[in-house]
Amino acid sequence: MTTSFSSLAGAKLRVGMVLPDLRRAGAESAVVNLSRSLVQLGVEVHLIVIGARQEYGAELMDSGIHIHLLDLYRQTIRFYRQDLHWAIRRKLTRFFAELSLPVVHLHLFHALVWAGPAARRAGSLTCYTAHGLDPWLKKNDGISLWRRWLFMRAMKQAVCHLAAVSPSVARHYAEGLSCPVEAITLLPNGLSAAGWGADPGKNSRGRKVIMAGTLYPLKRVGVGILALRELPDAELWVAGDGPQRSELERLALMNGVADRVRFLGVRSDLPELFRAADLFWLLSEREGMPMVALEAMASALPVVATDVPGTRDLLRNEENSLLVALDQPQQVVAASRRLWQDDALRQQVVAAGLATARRFTSESVAREHLACYASLRLKL
Repeated sequence: MTTSFSSLAGAKLRVGMVLPDLRRAGAESAVVNLSRSLVQLGVEVHLIVIGARQEYGAELMDSGIHIHLLDLYRQTIRFYRQDLHWAIRRKLTRFFAELSLPVVHLHLFHALVWAGPAARRAGSLTCYTAHGLDPWLKKNDGISLWRRWLFMRAMKQAVCHLAAVSPSVARHYAEGLSCPVEAITLLPNGLSAAGWGADPGKNSRGRKVIMAGTLYPLKRVGVGILALRELPDAELWVAGDGPQRSELERLALMNGVADRVRFLGVRSDLPELFRAADLFWLLSEREGMPMVALEAMASALPVVATDVPGTRDLLRNEENSLLVALDQPQQVVAASRRLWQDDALRQQVVAAGLATARRFTSESVAREHLACYASLRLKL
């Protein structure tokens, strides 16, 4: 597939992956995995980070990826500061004109709005992947309408092809933008095999529960803390950081479980943490395609998750996970106890989870992306 596209391009394919920041979060992790796999398939990948936040340290230096940390902003820029938004766009216009990439793949809202039109003016073919069920697509308050207008204008100016990581995200965008769902390409997240895997010597009756992700209210880590009250022999590890951390620490203290909740912060050793854990909770109110669930299943961790759009595209109740209703800690407790007490159920969920993870390897997903890039050129 790489060869056929190269023959269309007339040279080695060069692709730019654009992110607002490079955090240790789901969408960013998926982009890093994709970039590594494309490099292995012979693509010259430029990972372009518009801001200054880079939480991967030096581990990407030997990956073969060309990294551009542009440092065009350091803090959140309010939507009404259009002078700062325009300054970023002008600098990106100069950057893309100099880099001259055949394909630019944009991820997350600000990457599209800031960089999409600039990349198109430089002659690049552009693609945008929607990673989540963004609420502003269906709300009609002032800021949501403003974001929707900015999104649609950037898509039009960039002549940008729209992709989504899951059927739920595709339907969400089709409804919000009043476009046919068939016009949206499905490009799922992929999981790198490196690092992930089970510890064969681990005690299957352990009681270490792990949750991972940015600490926003939508992740519902508080529901896990409330569930822990009814699981006196369990310990909860929370990997990640975010604006809700101090509130969650107070919640753990007020509910008498602070000594059994470990807030680990942003970690670069998630594979090791997952191998040491015994159960994974994903209790979010919404997800696009949860990378962290793939990582848990690849680590042979049984999963308890909320039955919400995005998550249910990947997880099946009583098959590769146990699904519970949103904001129901008692259901989380009951599902966790079932997995701890029923060895046959646990083994079935783990085996099905491993099979699911194997369907979304980063190499197979990278080949789907190459097919998408080839179709962009063929449509010209």
